Formats: sequence, C-alpha cells, structure tokens
Amino acid sequence: MSGFIGLVVFTGIFYFVFNKLREQVCIAICPYGRLQGVLVNRDTMTVIYDYVRGEPRGKIKKDATKEETPQGDCVDCKLCVQVCPTGIDIRDGIQLECVNCTACIDACDDVMEKVNKPKGLIRFASVESVEKGIPYKLSKRSMAYSAVLIVLVVLEALLLIGRSDVDTTLMRVPGQLYQTTESGTITNLYNAQMVNKSQEELKLDFRLIEPFGKLKVVGVDSVISVPPGGKREVVFFLEMDKKQLKGTSTKVLIDVYAGEKKMEKLKTSFFGPSGSK
Repeated sequence: MSGFIGLVVFTGIFYFVFNKLREQVCIAICPYGRLQGVLVNRDTMTVIYDYVRGEPRGKIKKDATKEETPQGDCVDCKLCVQVCPTGIDIRDGIQLECVNCTACIDACDDVMEKVNKPKGLIRFASVESVEKGIPYKLSKRSMAYSAVLIVLVVLEALLLIGRSDVDTTLMRVPGQLYQTTESGTITNLYNAQMVNKSQEELKLDFRLIEPFGKLKVVGVDSVISVPPGGKREVVFFLEMDKKQLKGTSTKVLIDVYAGEKKMEKLKTSFFGPSGSK
C-alpha cells in the first residue's frame, strides 16, 4: 500500500507539472540554468543569436532605396520567440531560461532559406566567435571538461563490466561473542545478506578458505538459493579449534561460490578466548 500511495502521489505531481506549470518549471523552479550559469564564459558554446550579422533588424522592404540605412539579416519575424517553449527572445542574449532545445535555430533557418539568406543566424556558437566572426573552436576549458567526462564514463564502464553478480554483506551477529562446545572447539555466529544482481536464479554456498575449520549454515542443507534480482539472508556458524586461532581476533577468508565459479571473496574476524594462540 505504501508503494501504491507513493506512485499515485508522484503521478499527480508530474501530471500537474506537465499540465499546468509547464514552462514555469524552467523559468522559476528548475535549478539547471542557474547551475550552468557558473560554467559559462565568453568561450562557451551555446545557442546564440549572431547580432553582428542580424542587426539592425527590420522587415524586408521591396521598394528600399540605396540611401536607406543598411539592414541586418534578421527580418524581425519573431518566429524564434513563438516556437520557444519558455517564451524567451534569444535575440536578447544568453538567458537562464534557455533549455537549448534549438527550436529557434530550426525556425530561423527556415526563414533565412525563404528570404535567400545564409542559415545560421541563430546557431551553436560562443560570444567570442560571434564578435570576431571566426568559427567556433573548443577552448582549453571545454577540452578539460570533456576529458574529465570521458574518464568518468570509462571508469563507470569498467566498474559495470567488472562487477560481481553477487554482493554479500557479512557481519557478526550483534551481542554474540564466542561459544565453547563440549569438544573444546570455539564457535562464532554470523549473519550474511546476499543480493543477486543477475537475471537468473543463483545457487550459492560458502567455503571457508583460511584458517581450517567448519562452516555450517543454519536451516540450509548446503546450497543457498537466491532469486533473480532478489536477496537472501542466512545465519551460519564457524567452528574452529583453539590451535587455529591467533589471539582474541583471527582473520577469516570465506569464498562465495555458484557451482564451481567463485563469485566473491569475503573477509571477517573470528573471536576467541584471550589465551588462544
């Protein structure tokens, strides 16, 4: 019921945003523009109006004379404003509300084509390239950001490729120290939580690698079944001879296997009496 209520609440919120708020989210609520603003300078590539080429703007006059003031390429059709989802005028310069949807670029290019003028009056460029009339070139800052992004993408890909299908959290049962059996061996009680990240059911088992001893899972014969995308919690005992212990705390290595394939290596500590060595 809690999941259903949460789903209904978030569905209502998103419906209200898309149906009523709409562009007001970009204008007043979304922090994207304000966060991006600290990264923008004169060399940043963004959607920009070429005011050097476009000004002074004005309607095309068929009976224009040579004595009139030269006119820029912008015909002041205002289509760039009409198609903008946030209602801004890109000709006023870079603004926080711009979401870089490029609708103004498409509209302006269509107009330029109809009036037989070059496209690109509104385009991706920087303030520096517009003022100097040169093609946009990647700045050192942009190249540095791109290099960092590539490194992060490669790192994430390596982590995804190298990740194990099983994630096991191993902890000693809280409040439990150690117990001495009738035969004189020492036992510790552990709690293990296994998460299956694969899309297939896995049958897992624990194998004590170091030091020598016995591992017994409570309530399970030998194999622990974990459903795809699910998790399973088990409790198990470790039993060791006092001669195997190295003081009050002994390092223990446990491998998790799925059949004959080793899935994970676990490390933990085994507590024993203070006189054991």
